[in-house]
Amino acid sequence: MLPYDLLGARLPALERNELKYRALEMVLILFRVEHLRGFVLESIRATDRFHRPTNPRIPLNAKKVYEKAWAVLIADGILTQAESDEIQSLVDYRNTVAHEIQSLTCGIADDARLAQYYAESRGIKYDDKAVAKLQHYHDKIEEGFTSKGYIMSLPLDWAAFAAAERTYEQELHRLRRKIIRQVAIRNEEIQKLNAELSAEISGTPLEAHPSHPRNKAANGTLTKHGVETCYRLFDKKRSTLAVAHLMRISYRSAASRRKAWEEAGGRTRHRKMP
Repeated sequence: MLPYDLLGARLPALERNELKYRALEMVLILFRVEHLRGFVLESIRATDRFHRPTNPRIPLNAKKVYEKAWAVLIADGILTQAESDEIQSLVDYRNTVAHEIQSLTCGIADDARLAQYYAESRGIKYDDKAVAKLQHYHDKIEEGFTSKGYIMSLPLDWAAFAAAERTYEQELHRLRRKIIRQVAIRNEEIQKLNAELSAEISGTPLEAHPSHPRNKAANGTLTKHGVETCYRLFDKKRSTLAVAHLMRISYRSAASRRKAWEEAGGRTRHRKMP
């Protein structure tokens, strides 16, 4: 991670799509956790009303109903204790999505240190498998209910959210394909950039070095010496991105210097450095 804002306030397309992808996944997590809990609880109660009306396992006035619900599934052999524990961790993760969403969106751009802080000090890390895990446990519990003769109760929330869920899943599929393409392009850019950077520094005279202190004014803007250094890098066929990295300036600033260099004929006068 470079110690300056290379791309400015606007994130590149890849990072913007990754944020959209996470947002849609988090909406599905919020819904699916609550739907799963309601499905399990109401199915247990519906079954008990038919098979054991005088001795329900989770009475209407019971406390900690969801703890009791998972215990019922363990007792009936539908879930193992380890699976029940993982479902509880998904419930906790849903609460993080609802109350600390900022901890799950950082790290995509230039705030990787914040993501590291949340992961190391608070144990909060984005789980890109959470949506799939929730679907897996819903299917497993539904199969278990069928094999055990449960009366399954489908909460009304499923019908209310069905169209939205389909739309989000389709959009996730579209974004996934786009992100895969963009990651491949980004990897090629990184390889090219690394080659440019590694070829630049060795043998460069001190006065023409991109890190020379005379390249920057006190306020961080390029001096005439710095502009001349940019032009010399363009003369050497360095890309705009490479010049931005080498000069510690934003991509927008480097692009502006390239435009001026091209308008001047695409070459430097090669005068002696001031």
